This record gives sequence, structure tokens and C-alpha cells, in this order.
Amino acid sequence: MRLLIPLLLACGAACSGPALLAVDPAQVAAGGVVNVEGQGFDDTLALHLEGAGSISLTLTDVTPTSARAALPNNTPGGVYDVVAVTAAGEARLVGGLTVLAGQLEAFFVDVGQGDATLLVAPDGTTLLLDGGPPEATDAVRQLVDDAVGGRLDMVAVSHTHADHLGGIVGLLRGPDGRAGSDDDIVPALRWIGHDDDVCDSQLCDSYRALRGAPFDKPAVGTVLPFGGATITVLARDGDAGNGLFADVDDPNEMSLALLVEFGGRKLFLGGDVTGGGIDTVDIEAAIALVTGPVDVVHLNHHGSRTSSSPGFLQALQPRAVIVSVGTDNSFCHPDDSVLERLQELDIPAFATGAGMVDDVGDCDGPTVWPTSARPALGTFSLVIEADGDLTLAGVSL
Repeated sequence: MRLLIPLLLACGAACSGPALLAVDPAQVAAGGVVNVEGQGFDDTLALHLEGAGSISLTLTDVTPTSARAALPNNTPGGVYDVVAVTAAGEARLVGGLTVLAGQLEAFFVDVGQGDATLLVAPDGTTLLLDGGPPEATDAVRQLVDDAVGGRLDMVAVSHTHADHLGGIVGLLRGPDGRAGSDDDIVPALRWIGHDDDVCDSQLCDSYRALRGAPFDKPAVGTVLPFGGATITVLARDGDAGNGLFADVDDPNEMSLALLVEFGGRKLFLGGDVTGGGIDTVDIEAAIALVTGPVDVVHLNHHGSRTSSSPGFLQALQPRAVIVSVGTDNSFCHPDDSVLERLQELDIPAFATGAGMVDDVGDCDGPTVWPTSARPALGTFSLVIEADGDLTLAGVSL
């Protein structure tokens, strides 16, 4: 990404010193290399960063209008001014370079038939998106304790179905297990995909009784700084940025959809957002118009026929998909048609559960996974390094 920044010059009386015009890329990991464009560069040129201390850069390929500069491997993350110094003077680009450090980790929690994803930012900030069904509360709490020492800065609920909301309610009730009491956990940021008035279950009554409820509905397009990463709201309440769709009346269609970005990589998380299957509203198509290619997709609605349309998968072009699914679940998830699309598009699938092992209910026998799929992993994680390296369930993508 190329970023142009207004020019601030400090030069001699004749104003014959160097000028700085652009740094490309404008975000880079520690140890990375950038191209610095300007004017008045010569063999006396020195470049350094000013922000979290002063950090000298190693220069190569210096011409009068450009230089390649390498950052030290131990450069701390942060936003820096870029400073050029020659014998003739000095120039500065304020906030000209963002250095990424650390890693983003996403844990996909095995909650049986349901969804729960714990995001851990490079600086340790946490966000829990969904919490699985009520019976998954202990598993989610254990993961939060083990992975981040119980730290829970933010929570988000994609929609109010029990297999997404239940564990959130159980966790936020606190140790006494009662909603509305003094030991309720009240994270600083709390989001939900739609108004809770569409839900009249006992679980939703418990949600509404939580201390600090109701949750906020973030506007589509909201960009949340997330400890060195960013989280963008792509859809909520049946709105993907162009206004509400007509005939949206199902919580799945109203799911909160998020795009997580770090190190030049993208992770899509969409709850149970629909794609036109089984006569649902095609929210996926509207989302696909704004995301572009995405490195990893958390498969919508557990691989149901309602979602993961061919157009959506082709538009996002993921390197891999995540399937949060229960073993021998009563919904026959994931659907064979979705898995066939993944096979045709050569997209590997990584799944928490095994799908259908025994022929139960109205399912058409055991799940036929694509040859590249890795089902029944239990809880696993995606790690995105500052330099863009991706590791999913221990596999480099």
C-alpha cells in the first residue's frame, strides 16, 4: 500500500536540503524493507525513524530520488516519523511509517454444534466473538483462562441463536452464575448484530438481565483499532452498507460480520450470515462487494446450505476455511453441496468437529469431506505474524 503524506521540510537558508515524498509500503513488519521516495538524496543520506526512540535504517540503492531502507529486526511496533538527513539539511514525514510487531492469534473453540472465536491482538487485547451454546460455557471459560489468563476486554455476539449466544451469557454471568449480580463480567466493548427484541427465549431473557446490557450495535463500516490489528464491521442487522435488505426477518440474516486485518492478511468472521440458500436473503453477495480476496474465511452457518454460496467463495478466494461444527449434530452440518464447492475450488477446510460420523436422523450418511480437509481437530488456532506469515492448526498456508 502506498501512502502519500504532506511534506514537512527542514532545510538550509537556500532550502536545498532533501525532500521526502512517500514510503512504500506504509506498513511493514520489524526487519522489513521499504522504498523511500524523495528529492535531493546523495551519498551523505541517512534515514532514521522517530517514535518509540530513534532507530537508524540500513540504506541500499540510493539515487537522487529514492532509497531502499531496511528496518532492524528488533524495531518496536508503532507509528513513526521518517527523517532524512543529508549534509544540506533535513526532511521529515510525520507518521510516515507504521511498524507492525508481534502476532494476531484466533482460537476457534470446540463448542460442539455452535461458534466461539477468541481473538488475541498483538498487544494482548482480547475479543470473544460468540460463545457456543449454554453447555459450552465451561469450555469457553477454560480457553480464555488458559490462553490469556482470563483477560476479556471485548465481546461480540453475531446473533441471538443459542449456539452463539449461550456461552457468552454463561461467561458474563460471572462465578455465581446469576445474571445481573455484582460479579457479572462487563467488558468495555460489547457488540451484538441486531436488536434482541426478535428473541423471546429464556436465554435472551438472561442476556437482557446481564449487568451493563444492552449491547451496542456498531455501524457498518466501523473500524475498531485492535491492539495493532484492525476489525471492520461489514454487516449487521441485515445491512451490509447499502441499507437494510427487504424481507430480513431471521437472526441468521442479521448476523454481525467482521473483517480482521493484520500483517497484510485478512480473516472473515460472519456468524450465520446467509447467502441465498433455502430462500434466505443473500447478504453474502453484498459483503463480497467490499471485502475483496480474504486469506481465511470462517465458514458461515457451520457449512449449512443457507450460506457459502459459489459467488461468495469465488469472490473471497480464501486460502483456507474454518468450519465450527459438532460431531453427529442434528442439522447434518456441513452440507455436502458446500463441501463439494470447496473441493472444486481447491480450498482446504479445517473443522473443530467431525460432522456426521453415524447416519442419524434425516442425514444422508456420514460427511464426505474434501480430500484436503482436516476435520475433528477440536480447538485450534490461526496465527498471523507481523510479516504476513500464516499458520493454521500448525499448518503453514
